[in-house]
Amino acid sequence: MGRPRIRAGEVGKIQITKLAKGKIRARARARDDAGVLHQIVAVATTEEAARIDLRRKVEALSTSSFFGLTGANTIAEASVPWLEQVRARAVAGSLTFSTYESYSGTVRCVLLPQCGGITLDALTVGRCDRIIQAIMLGRSVSAARRVRAVLGQICGYVVRDDAIPFNPVRDVQRLPLPEKKTSILTPEQIAGIRELMQQWRVKPGNGPRPDYRALIDGMDIMLGTSARVGECIGLRRCDVDMTVSPPTVLIGGTIVQTKEQGIHRKNSPKRTRQRRRVALPALSAGAVRRRLALAGRGKEALLFATKNGNPISVSNYERLLRSFVDDNRDALEELGVEVDQYSTHIYRRTTATLVERAAGLTLASRLLGHANEQITRTSYVVSAEEVDPITVDVLDQILGS
Repeated sequence: MGRPRIRAGEVGKIQITKLAKGKIRARARARDDAGVLHQIVAVATTEEAARIDLRRKVEALSTSSFFGLTGANTIAEASVPWLEQVRARAVAGSLTFSTYESYSGTVRCVLLPQCGGITLDALTVGRCDRIIQAIMLGRSVSAARRVRAVLGQICGYVVRDDAIPFNPVRDVQRLPLPEKKTSILTPEQIAGIRELMQQWRVKPGNGPRPDYRALIDGMDIMLGTSARVGECIGLRRCDVDMTVSPPTVLIGGTIVQTKEQGIHRKNSPKRTRQRRRVALPALSAGAVRRRLALAGRGKEALLFATKNGNPISVSNYERLLRSFVDDNRDALEELGVEVDQYSTHIYRRTTATLVERAAGLTLASRLLGHANEQITRTSYVVSAEEVDPITVDVLDQILGS
């Protein structure tokens, strides 16, 4: 009886041979998708390395996943090639390194400790749902949302590798949305905050005075442009046009920090489609003029920079703001500010709400750079408690007295 025929995309028995000088040879026959039989040989210093090299050569011949993942592999094992693929996309520029590091951190710190040993063929919809619910109850909703996104992508990857027939994460129950923050600043509170920032640690004996000017100018620019903090401190001299009336600023980049690349300016906002040029109100125009006077001479000079001209990290700017809030908690509470919700994001939420109330949701959404108005309404606009009194006239006309 003859040997069984090797089908297209399959590989025959791998033969391992020890060669001179400690070399190992792996040899096998494989048939490509066209049906042509090939003799594949790989030589390395160890058997494992020879098998890996043989695997690469065989996979180059065919679309088969003979050496790929199977249902017997664990989530931990599947996460390795998936993360390699994500990193390759980051290197190619189709994904940011910060996204890759976020996924890697979720896998390492949350997903693997919770369920890394579960095999892929055991991932039913119900089991995925129980994994995610356990993380939500044991950690937080945000951790569960991150795990759902990452596990869903890993399962999508192994589906494409023919290891499982469908992605079970797609049908797990929806997670509750995080509680919407409703705090915004009034013009009176903004004026009071600016005064507190100007007086922050003026008296000697409290150590070196922080860069309060950066806090004030950043607040004024973020309030007038709806820019996120990274987009604000990522503004350059060439992004500003003070020769037109009103002056404009291009929100076309943001400051990011990754382990691999350090602190640097990414040449697009958080989302590439959110690149936009915004007209500056007087409040923001004044802050931009102050930053221009402090910035370097080059057109690429950042409006917010260290003494050496390097970018300020988002974490350092937010740490500065937290120090201000901690030192002035009582005074801020007297102004009616919800201190626990005070972060740089309150500026963007304030802008969205004020513009929506004055000019409608569409303009507010365009100002924030959102492609979908529902995002603006769900995450940023704070609904007014008082309904427009015009409803009285409408109902009187319909219902009568």
